[in-house]
Amino acid sequence: MTWQSMKLGEAITLKRGYDLPSKNRLNGEIPVYSSSGRSGYHNEVAVHGPGVITGRYGTIGEVFYTENDYWPLNTTLYVSDFKGNYPHFIYYLLKTINWSNYTTASAVPGINRNHVHYCVINIPDITTQHKIAYVLGTYDRQIDCLNQTNGHLLERFVLAA
Repeated sequence: MTWQSMKLGEAITLKRGYDLPSKNRLNGEIPVYSSSGRSGYHNEVAVHGPGVITGRYGTIGEVFYTENDYWPLNTTLYVSDFKGNYPHFIYYLLKTINWSNYTTASAVPGINRNHVHYCVINIPDITTQHKIAYVLGTYDRQIDCLNQTNGHLLERFVLAA
C-alpha cells in the first residue's frame, strides 16, 4: 500500500456546473444536481457518469456520488477528470475536506475551485482506492438499509397511534 501526498488539483480536476434555469428543464430521466443534492430531472446529459459533485454556492461541504449520467447545476463543482483515480474513492476523499476553509467571505458562502485545487491530500494507489471504497460503500449500504427500516417502523408506529 503506497500513499502519496499531493495537491488536490494533481489528483482530480474540479469544474463549475452548467446553467439550467428551472423554466428550461424538460422532463426526463437525467438527474439534475444542485449544491444540496438531486433537485430534479432533465432530458439532456451534461456529464457522463460516474460522477462526484459538491456544492459551489449555498450548501457547502455536501458531496454526492452517481454512477449515472447527470446535469450538475452552476451552483456545483463536479469532477471533470479523475486522472486515473477511482471515482467512488474520490467521493469519499472529498468528504474529508474541510470545505469551509475554502469559502469566500460573503452572505452566501462560495467555493473557488482554483483555491481548492491547492488543498494538500494524501491518496493511495489505485488498488487501495478500490478496497477503501468497497469497505466504505458496504457501510453506506448498511446505513441506508437501517434508515429505510427506521422509516418503515416510524410509519407503522404513527399508523398504530
